[in-house]
Amino acid sequence: MLKPQDVLVTLKFAALSGGQISSFSALGESLSMSASEVFAATRRAAICRLLVENVEGTSGVERFRPSAPHLREFLISGLPYVFPGELGKTVRGFCTAQDAPPLSTQIVRPTGELPWVWPHPDGDTRGLALKPLYRSVPDAARRDAKLFAWLALADALRAGDARVRTLAATEISKLISNLDHDRSR
Repeated sequence: MLKPQDVLVTLKFAALSGGQISSFSALGESLSMSASEVFAATRRAAICRLLVENVEGTSGVERFRPSAPHLREFLISGLPYVFPGELGKTVRGFCTAQDAPPLSTQIVRPTGELPWVWPHPDGDTRGLALKPLYRSVPDAARRDAKLFAWLALADALRAGDARVRTLAATEISKLISNLDHDRSR
């Protein structure tokens, strides 16, 4: 069964550039997770076909890559139903969904409407809390701008209205088409 942290790990794989991280320990550190949690999440994502494993000639993290067609289909068509976004009270945090890049340049919030934020004590914005996919999302996103974009788009798909989801799906498709991986599987 797929867990929220499996999506986080899969999106980190999508955000990685070749050779950037080579061990599960380093990947775990970048996501504020243990190496064993990351390895287990990677295995579940591979079973669900969000990641593809290349068993020949590579080891560790480098054995895995996102399956572009499966990832696109899951994020756009499955994520909002499996892990729907939950809005909460007004808190301090970091902007997400349509209030973070890349969608923040395409959507203007009406005056007085609060942005959506991942709750975090070091946050720079007051807004409506959007429960992150996994507890370490705000910290992991702050360390990696590419991952931040993937996670913000995932939140737009999880909680946005039809217009926001359509824009997010377009942006996700652009990111997936730019993956440095073989998209034929």
